[in-house]
Amino acid sequence: MIITSDNMSAKEIVNDLKENYAKVRKLIDEDSKNDPENEPYVSKYKAKDILNNMRDVLGNIAESESGLTRVQIDALKGAVMLSIGSVDMETEDFTGCEKALKEAEDILLPSALEPEVIILLVNVQNNLGLLWSFRDEAERAKTYLLSSKKNCEDFKATMRMPVPIETILGIATPADDTIITDFMCLEKAHTLTLYYLAQVYGTLKESLKSAIYCHVTLRRQLMYKDYEPIEWSLNCATLSQFFVEQNGFYQSRYHLAAASTILDRYEAELLAVDVNDDAHLAKKETLKHRYADVARCWIKYCIMLMSASKERLMSDADTVTDATTDMSNLTFEDTENICEGDLKQLTFPDLDVSKYEQKIGDKYLLTYEDAREVFLCCQGWLDKAKDYYRADTLASDHIELVQDSSQAYAYLAFFEEDDERRAKMYKRRVDMLEDLLKEVNPTYYLMYCRQLWYELGEVYSEILNIKLDKLNKSKEKPTPHILKKINMLCEKSIENYDKFLDSVKDKNGVMPVKLESDVVRPAINAYAYIGRNSMKRIAVDKNAQLSHVKKSYECYQGVVDICKNDPEAANMMKEEYTLCQEMVNILPLKIKKLEKELVA
Repeated sequence: MIITSDNMSAKEIVNDLKENYAKVRKLIDEDSKNDPENEPYVSKYKAKDILNNMRDVLGNIAESESGLTRVQIDALKGAVMLSIGSVDMETEDFTGCEKALKEAEDILLPSALEPEVIILLVNVQNNLGLLWSFRDEAERAKTYLLSSKKNCEDFKATMRMPVPIETILGIATPADDTIITDFMCLEKAHTLTLYYLAQVYGTLKESLKSAIYCHVTLRRQLMYKDYEPIEWSLNCATLSQFFVEQNGFYQSRYHLAAASTILDRYEAELLAVDVNDDAHLAKKETLKHRYADVARCWIKYCIMLMSASKERLMSDADTVTDATTDMSNLTFEDTENICEGDLKQLTFPDLDVSKYEQKIGDKYLLTYEDAREVFLCCQGWLDKAKDYYRADTLASDHIELVQDSSQAYAYLAFFEEDDERRAKMYKRRVDMLEDLLKEVNPTYYLMYCRQLWYELGEVYSEILNIKLDKLNKSKEKPTPHILKKINMLCEKSIENYDKFLDSVKDKNGVMPVKLESDVVRPAINAYAYIGRNSMKRIAVDKNAQLSHVKKSYECYQGVVDICKNDPEAANMMKEEYTLCQEMVNILPLKIKKLEKELVA
């Protein structure tokens, strides 16, 4: 039955609204968690029925008979429509959700700067932003979220305290200090606005603005002590990955250091509790897992710093002197007053992260000693990550960590000037990759096996080139041992590239007419490497020489076939395609010559 205000006193009206609102909150916040699987929304539908009743009551209520002001009545109407819209969103009735939220916004906007309204209005516009994000309408979502942000900031400029709906209804709050609680209701809603804006700007490909909003969200969570340590650390470490990809190593290191610092704090809290029940042990296991995840972000930081330093040293000398690893000097047009246009403000003022910042630098590497420090730091993080991601339990992650370790050796080798020591580093890569392949079943991990075969082909080629350079520089006649070593390196490189190419072919051993886009480049490179390395094999016997040249010709022809069948591949690999076309024209002459010599 719909209760009207005709036969009720002011006190009874408010008490009835209070009682029904409490029922709604219990149904949504508590009872809904225990709904049966076959009726997952039964509690929320019950709540919606009560909310509709409350809406009808509020539609007929007058200020004089309720003892409430017009603003308070509008706030209650807005709260009811916000709750209806939230239920509709959770039950995926997006049309009903939009209608309810727009009605709430229309009711609340005229009193936007009133203390009773501001918390509700911010939440309504946040939900409208979320709704349009679900509908892939990022620009429309942004409009609502920026309006929510402005309304909140305008209200705070009035220096008045917000009044939540519970206070209007006289619902007691468990907190000791209701003023702080009321203030935090608004601040939490505002933090959510900034978080949603970070997601929306990410969708709109405005990556820097998205990253800044992410940072501000994290900073506010720390400031108001409104965060879960592990989730906060993961989000902070994830944000560091954006900065490292922009060569903002200063910002990336800072956020990684912050993530590790918060995890350390949380670990200290867990250790201080002298219990060993299942819940506590589960927390410890989760912490170990997330420590490993943050370690992987540190690993990426180290590898990216070595990689960027290598690219910088190989680039034009003029760009080397101007290169910076700090994004603070970037010009940023801060029309929304996120960080006052100053990227130097992307810090957490009350968090000391020096313990981790001191462990590794953030500047480009110039010497082997510089690279070795980063390499050793990387190995330390790899050990931490491997301690959790073991081969027998989490194979995919373990494989990726071994690949990371191999890459770290590769970049360290770039900075090493001594050929013998460089070759030993490559040999270390060979050992770890081949040991890994012995443990990995291609049936279940074909993608990873492909990557490992290809990388081994590359590494053996690198060692081969070092040995050949040394042989060419030497004036002495090569020993049989050296010649055997060179041929072995050729064979090993070719063998691994062949395994990679065989994995791409169909069941009949035939290369597809058109390759998948992610396989085109490595397949063409593999063919080209085999073609070159086949010609590098040293053979006195004419039959062996002919076999090597024919193998080389087949591989160069393989590249030509791929590019003829796929114009996109030909365009992507122009240089390799041109070179292989030339070799396909030249090598038949050499093959004929060797065949004639054999006949003679």
